[in-house]
Amino acid sequence: MLRAAPSLLLLALLAGAAPAGADTRPVRTNYTISLIGLPVGRAEFQTTIDGSRFVVSGTLASAGLAELVSSTRGTSSVSGRIAGRRLLADRYALAYTSDGKSWASDLALRAGSVVSAKVAPPARTPAPADFVPVRRAQLTGVVDPLSGLMIKPGAPQDLCRRTLNIYDGWSRIDLPLEPAGTESFRTDGFEGEATVCTTTVRPVSGYRTSSNGLKFLKGRTIRLWFAEIGDTGIYAPVRVRIPTEVGPLTLTASTFAKP
Repeated sequence: MLRAAPSLLLLALLAGAAPAGADTRPVRTNYTISLIGLPVGRAEFQTTIDGSRFVVSGTLASAGLAELVSSTRGTSSVSGRIAGRRLLADRYALAYTSDGKSWASDLALRAGSVVSAKVAPPARTPAPADFVPVRRAQLTGVVDPLSGLMIKPGAPQDLCRRTLNIYDGWSRIDLPLEPAGTESFRTDGFEGEATVCTTTVRPVSGYRTSSNGLKFLKGRTIRLWFAEIGDTGIYAPVRVRIPTEVGPLTLTASTFAKP
């Protein structure tokens, strides 16, 4: 994840969700991606919940000024089941290309533990001297980047009182969420108070200690705005603000969970 920036910055923090117990038609959530206020990308997600099962699939593409310097296209999907207040993925996949180079990840999970992980291209052998390897013990109690941000807190005040242990096939990072109040938010499909959480990136494994991007992110605050989808008790991001060396990268829902 820290080796493949689009996975962390552009896909891990995006997810939509459908009302549990409603009809099984997909709903869509669209995001615009801006860097220092300028459009650089877009993402679209479709989510279906059928009883205790859920499926999310999405696409990502660079846009605007970003297309002049780099072209990125990607797809991501996850499927799994809903168990009480937990969304448990059983399959997660990511594939994207950027400037002619391609990356892919395919995870199988069971009850929050990674059963198998395949990535392409394969990891370098031998690994760089400053590389922190992923240990088997670090692959339990994890969530994937997509369904990990579809949260059923039980009570709104508990939404930001948890740590997300995210694994995408490359890296394991922890995102400890902290409450930061509420803010008004309005978009197509939602109008009301969004719950704001803050977090910082805590790298665990699967990264190089010499990474300039990681050094920059350490200790810097990421802000996430969550909104409930109807009265389902499921929350998903409507806005995310991530600091970068160039300026803030902002992901904003232009459409939130609409048929």
